[in-house]
Amino acid sequence: MKEILPGSTIGILGGGQLGKMTAMEARRMGYEIEIYDPDPFCPAAKVASRHWNYPYDDSDRLKDFSQSVDILTYEFENIPAVLVKKLEENSLVCPSGSVLDISQHRVKEKEFLACNGFPVVPHQVVRSVEDIKDAAARLGLPLILKTALLGYDGKGQVQLHSIEDCQRGWEDIGKPVLALVEKKLDLFAEFSVIVALGYKKNYAFFPIPRNFHRNSILDYSIVPSNIEKKIEETAKEIALAIALSLKVVGLLTVEFFLTENAEIFVNELAPRPHNSGHFSLDSCLTSQFEQLIRAICNLPLGQTTLRGPVFMRNLLGDLWQDGQSPNWIELLKIPSLKLHLYGKKHPRIGRKMGHYCLLGEDLEEIISLDKQALKILQRI
Repeated sequence: MKEILPGSTIGILGGGQLGKMTAMEARRMGYEIEIYDPDPFCPAAKVASRHWNYPYDDSDRLKDFSQSVDILTYEFENIPAVLVKKLEENSLVCPSGSVLDISQHRVKEKEFLACNGFPVVPHQVVRSVEDIKDAAARLGLPLILKTALLGYDGKGQVQLHSIEDCQRGWEDIGKPVLALVEKKLDLFAEFSVIVALGYKKNYAFFPIPRNFHRNSILDYSIVPSNIEKKIEETAKEIALAIALSLKVVGLLTVEFFLTENAEIFVNELAPRPHNSGHFSLDSCLTSQFEQLIRAICNLPLGQTTLRGPVFMRNLLGDLWQDGQSPNWIELLKIPSLKLHLYGKKHPRIGRKMGHYCLLGEDLEEIISLDKQALKILQRI
């Protein structure tokens, strides 16, 4: 595999905030960027050399797009894997379509992990309300019912606390052909391992963020995680083994559950930059977005050393009250705060509009600054 050097063109399927931040890092490194996204106002379009504004099922346009770039990657999982596999017939795509096929389908993902001996939450594949009730009897309540496809940021899943919830839950997720139920665990922590892999199986880990969710959406992450070092090292070994099993070239994020009795389970996989890795833009020598470019272009991987403790908080559309934006001036008076806004035109409840990072030498002090920032955002 020859190096794909600066001056070449990288194509990104998807033009959301992950595509935008990847494009910004790639352009800084001297690459041209073309984006394929059906949304005419997608965030990445503003920083791309060209925006292909067509549907994902337009095979002719996708083929033209793939032939106009030197390499393809993708920034989210809800692109049909069959289309990506078709592009691979004549174009280089990293990570591969087979990786996307597994990671975008919860049942395939669980089956891959379980069959390869990776620790997964007790679960059962279901196709009907009767199957869900059977799972409740076998696994015990409470359970989490999830769609096989199109699930992210809490979408496509519902908690079941009683047998009576089974019918309602099945209807709430749209009575899919195939779904999954998982045992709801008593968690001590959630965290993620982000690993980059090159063509020669060279790899690099990022510092591990501990993640906190609200309404099933990532609320904030802190780094370092303050999780026991032995647990972090075990999780890294699992994440690398998964990435090697999948033959990933690029990034793989492995989300982990840590239970109260110190058991770790793989939750989900994401073969792309991850929300919990946004801290790396401001606090690591190499960001996750730059590392993705280095990996897929067969360049040396960058050093990921953490400059110091960091706190990352998502900014959701909920903060745009009565059509008014948050008070950015007051927020930016906090000197160690780094603001990132994605350029989305329409704030909605639960929609990720941006994030900020707080930097410093002491994590407790940083957390106190976050409380100050929250009061400004919530107009308290």
